[in-house]
Formats: sequence, C-alpha cells, structure tokens
Amino acid sequence: MKVVRITAASAAMFMLIGSGPVIADGHGEYADEGIIPVEIFACNFRDGKGPDDLDAVNAKWNEWMDDNEATDYFAALMYPNFSTELNFDVAWIGGWEDGNAMGAGGDMWLNEGGEVGAEFNAVLKDCPAHVLFATMNMREPKDSDDDEDDNFVLAFSNCTMNEGKTFEDVQAAQEKWNAHADEYGFVGGSWVMWPIWGESADADYDFKYVSSAPNYTALGNNFQLMAAGHWRKNEEIWGGLMDCDSARIYSGASVREMPEDDG
Repeated sequence: MKVVRITAASAAMFMLIGSGPVIADGHGEYADEGIIPVEIFACNFRDGKGPDDLDAVNAKWNEWMDDNEATDYFAALMYPNFSTELNFDVAWIGGWEDGNAMGAGGDMWLNEGGEVGAEFNAVLKDCPAHVLFATMNMREPKDSDDDEDDNFVLAFSNCTMNEGKTFEDVQAAQEKWNAHADEYGFVGGSWVMWPIWGESADADYDFKYVSSAPNYTALGNNFQLMAAGHWRKNEEIWGGLMDCDSARIYSGASVREMPEDDG
C-alpha cells in the first residue's frame, strides 16, 4: 500500500476534529493504558440494496444482541465522504470492552448468529476487509449538549513513527496538544489504532490516528481554528514525530452503544 507522506503541519488538519463515541476506556488493574479490541469490516451492497436495508437488519441484530444480553459491544456504520480509491460502500466499526468480551462475543456469533448473519448477507454481497485493531483513547471526547441524533464524523489517517521516536513521544505531544486544544476551544476526541489481525501484508504504517466530530459544523469550526494560525502550535508540538497520509473522512451513524460505566 502506497502511503502519501505529509508534514506535521499538514497532518494537523486530520487532528482537528472532535467529540464522538468513546472508543477506548480502561478497566482493571492492568488497563491504565485503556487499550481495547476494535474491529472494522469494509463491505459492499448487493445490487438494489442500500443504507435503509442495512438499517433494517441492524434493528434485528440489536434485538438479537439484547436477547443474548450482550451489553459489552458497541457498533457504528461509516460511509465514505472525502476519499479516493476505496473499494467498499460502507464500513462497520465495532468494539468490545476487553479481550475476554471479544472472545466470548466471537463464539456467540459463530455458534448462534446464523439467522441474523443470513439477513446481513442478503444486503451485503461481500466484505473484502475485516481487521482487528488494538485501540487506545488519546483525547477524551466531551459530551455535547447540541447532539440531536446518533450521527457523527470520523477521520482516519495512517501514520508512521520517524526514526528515533517512540510512542511515549507521541503520548507526550498529545498531552501538550490536548491542553492547547482545551484552552482555545477545539472540540476533539482522538484514538490510536494498531493493526493486530487481518491487515494487508503490504500495509506500511505503524498505526491509524482517528478523530471524531459530532457533525460537519464542528469539523468546519475546528478547521477554521487551525487555519487561523493554530497550525503553528500544532507544528511546534508534533513536528518531527511521525509522517501521516491524507485523512479519509467518513459520515458515521451509531448502531449500538455500551451502557455507561458508573464505576
């Protein structure tokens, strides 16, 4: 896979965007890094099928999940907006609260999900990619009082660490950027996703950097803040750490959420 390299100042443009569903949250004695398993399917619709048909199947799947008391998995759909050369119509992104839930959920689906799976197969003709990522939350998205529905925006960019740099350097830069973003009104949740299973052998990136926004208005506001001069601070913080390709922007819609953790 060819990766288009850009400078850290340009990479700032994919780090702008903000609040959305929380992907990573730590649980337990050894979970202070907050790493959870997240899967992505990239799929194509059958002729004559589309988003409405998929939404109908998702409703049946949600009922099936409820019947099986499966409360440890979230899911959302992603439809490409700003992108080129993508070979799929829609992507499914879903994650579990931890690896134990992932294993149990996988067995439940394989052993008991055949009927619902057939419903999905009637709408989707193929899913050329299914990749599992170890995912860490880098900037906690803040709840928005303006959220009126379950739609949001996601940005994905592939990144490679520069020679001599470590992920600890990335974490330190993220902490500095988070403080700056909070001070100047950037709305932003962000995550790092390391490919674990299923990625192409030709993939030449270290991790995906992912950001989310509640809507395109928030995306545009963050873009304008950066264009008005905050790219200089971003360059100061992130410069020389990593190279990232041009971000793909997706329109997202929540399918299933995990209950809030009151602990």
